[in-house]
Amino acid sequence: MKTAAANPHRLNVAENLALSFFWLTSNMQWTALIIIVVPEVVLHMVGPARSGPAVSWLTASGALLASIIQPIVGALSDRSTHRAGRRRPYMVTGVAGTALALAAMGFSHRFATFLFFYLLLQVFSNLASAPYQALIPDVVVFEQRGVASGYMGLMSQAAIIGGVLLPSFFTVRTTFLVLAVLQLVGLVVTVLGVPEVPLRQKPPDWHLSTFLKSFWIPPKVHGDWWWVFFTRLLVMLGFSTLEYYLYYYLHFVQHLANPNPMLDQALIAVTLASLASVLSAGWLSDKWSRRKIMVIMGGFVMGAAALGFVFTHSLLMVTVFAVIFGLGYGTYLSTDWALAVDVLPPTGDAAKDMGLWSISQTVAQTISTAVAGILLAVLVVHFGNAFSYRALFVLTFVYFLFGSILVTRVRKVR
Repeated sequence: MKTAAANPHRLNVAENLALSFFWLTSNMQWTALIIIVVPEVVLHMVGPARSGPAVSWLTASGALLASIIQPIVGALSDRSTHRAGRRRPYMVTGVAGTALALAAMGFSHRFATFLFFYLLLQVFSNLASAPYQALIPDVVVFEQRGVASGYMGLMSQAAIIGGVLLPSFFTVRTTFLVLAVLQLVGLVVTVLGVPEVPLRQKPPDWHLSTFLKSFWIPPKVHGDWWWVFFTRLLVMLGFSTLEYYLYYYLHFVQHLANPNPMLDQALIAVTLASLASVLSAGWLSDKWSRRKIMVIMGGFVMGAAALGFVFTHSLLMVTVFAVIFGLGYGTYLSTDWALAVDVLPPTGDAAKDMGLWSISQTVAQTISTAVAGILLAVLVVHFGNAFSYRALFVLTFVYFLFGSILVTRVRKVR
């Protein structure tokens, strides 16, 4: 979709950083919460025996809530005629609620209370992030979407480092308060740094049936959007599988009694390598006016690294393949967002359609664990752990392979 941006001009470095800064603080919040803070808090609240199921139930219910809220709030913001713009009012309200929910979570002492405020956090956080996702199609010109997507990828990776390190400097309660302040800072930087033009013409009145029908994107008319959604789902299946089961791979395949140090080393290698490739790949996709080739290259490189994990017996090579994976992941991130924006239906419903597109990641997280659980349950009994986890990583290679090849089915974007 090559349409004019709502505020069409080429963004400079400061404007690109301001546009993507909210993505940094939002992802830092979720990285810190999901990886470290929530498991620790729940462990103290319910004890070791119940902590695993409790965390699984909490995160699954939150993911389901996010999948419902994002496209609905996105659709409402697409039609907003507020004088401050279509996205800002939702972002301000959402971040204010997010900060309060985070503070309340820090002072919760019972799991039921903690769960309530966690779900409230999901509501308000997605109230802000759903409209925010439409800012790239709103304000970034077509020729600069690769660079803008690269900055988003850069912030995603920087957020992993920040989110993992942040809780080590504060108590749990203080961490919640610091995260709340960070969300407010991210909001201020992006809202003040990204001018937004209000919707000049009021959209036609909606009826409930029209509203519900708007969430269906006809494949015959917008086949490219569906191919981008499906291929991203496949790539996220591969990424989620590696993310969730790398610990067990290191334990059962590489025979590490304590995989945590090697896991940290691999995570750092992936993150630093992705930082090295994310901006350059986005810039190249704009310079060459080629989105698909960068997405395909990124997927193939990640798949090659996943296959490397299957056959290596060396911890040094595990680190090497982690670096290779990071280079591919950065390349993929740099143009993944831009490709999605390029295939949006030209209906002016960018926030709603980006909200639907983002569901691919949530669905992938759910499917990947279900498929892996079934596969491991069958294979471990007959072939043992080492073979089973190698087979699981072969499956991730298949995910990445088809997630890359099928991008060629996108017709209207080069």
